[in-house]
Amino acid sequence: MTSEPGPNSRARLVLPSGVISEDFLAGLPDVVSDVLRGTCDIMEADPSSEGTSGEFSDPRVTAALDGLGEGVAVVVGRGEIIWMNDRLASHTPEMLRRFGDACREAIDDFSRHPEIADGESMRLDFRHGDRAFEVLCSPMPDDPARNTVAALVSDVTELKRTETMIEEIDRAGGDLLDLDPDTVNPLDVASRLRLVEDKVVRTIRSVVGFEHFEIRLVDRRSGQLELVMGSGMDPLSIGERIFAKAEGNGISGWVAATGRAYLCQDTTADDRYQTGIPDARSSLTVPLRLRDRVVGVLNVESDQTEAFDERDQLLVELYGRYIAMAVNILDMLVVERYTTNRTFSSTVLAELGDPLDTINRLAGELRATYIGDTSMLDRLDHILKCVETARQRVLACSSGPQTILGAGESKGEPIDDPIVRGRRIIVADDEPTIRDAIQSLLEERGALVESFPDGAGAI
Repeated sequence: MTSEPGPNSRARLVLPSGVISEDFLAGLPDVVSDVLRGTCDIMEADPSSEGTSGEFSDPRVTAALDGLGEGVAVVVGRGEIIWMNDRLASHTPEMLRRFGDACREAIDDFSRHPEIADGESMRLDFRHGDRAFEVLCSPMPDDPARNTVAALVSDVTELKRTETMIEEIDRAGGDLLDLDPDTVNPLDVASRLRLVEDKVVRTIRSVVGFEHFEIRLVDRRSGQLELVMGSGMDPLSIGERIFAKAEGNGISGWVAATGRAYLCQDTTADDRYQTGIPDARSSLTVPLRLRDRVVGVLNVESDQTEAFDERDQLLVELYGRYIAMAVNILDMLVVERYTTNRTFSSTVLAELGDPLDTINRLAGELRATYIGDTSMLDRLDHILKCVETARQRVLACSSGPQTILGAGESKGEPIDDPIVRGRRIIVADDEPTIRDAIQSLLEERGALVESFPDGAGAI
């Protein structure tokens, strides 16, 4: 019989006579066998010893298994637990009953298939209250009938919650990319952006749980990060701009330049942080990628320190991929519309060029014959003006935006501007397109506007 272990010796795990230690360890879950190898001396019982069993009789073996942070047990028959570590024993009877039921299901399956090799395992899930658990069962190698299993149970609540959130992000991403032509085609660029923005705001609030964010896209010509949508964020100061550069452009510039996410747990201790929301204390900024190209950044902020963790980063980066694809689709639609309109206007002008030139020439010749006839000259001048207006209106067909950048700056909604609010403003310009654009811009900001085609009318 072996002597009692001394205070500095390793724990002893005594196996039943005839059980090879390597075979025994091979039948256990890897994490359990690794702990036993590192903490215990595993030996076979002396056949002449009395009362030998497979129980982990040395308390230090149990202590080592408790160090796993997981529940470990040996289960037989109809789910009866014949040994468990303290970690598992600390659970409620109802949880242990459900654990035993899961092990019984594994034992039934192993019993029906005794040919299953040692070391194979089965994973089963069960829930208890608001917690989710996963059980990993392996048949004991000293039991040819496969009626005994070693089981490891883990609390996977947070993992399951993350998986659920990823599934919700995937569904929301699919919805974001579901740009129905019947809905999108009649809309202008700003309205299309607003449609996408509404979906993004809803997802970030309901799925990820954040209120304050902004999305900026990289202007490929200038490298500037242009704001295209957001919620609850303060605008940049007048004259302030952000570029996709690693230095001097805040966290967003660094992320856009490096293509790496940035988790700021305390804005007061991070020199890169630039103000986004009042009293901001932490932020999470991720790149928006299309394959290997960074097209923009998604910045989320909170008024709490350490408000974001690695799971938040995973979810925001995942949703950021869908956002990048959605805005890229919108951008391609803008380019397609602009290209089509430009081709159309060029074709129409080419067809109308000769007739309009002929009208201009004939009107000019008639004008020379009616010198002194004010009434006739006014009519001819009106004809010449109408010809030029026709040219300009055809050209206006291709005057829309060529990219989504800047398209959302004016959405036709009232803007409270104390500088122009309530003021009477006169706009005079002989170009209708320019005149109408200026009038619309000022009226959105609360001004009372009158427009005239020339200075004489304005006076």
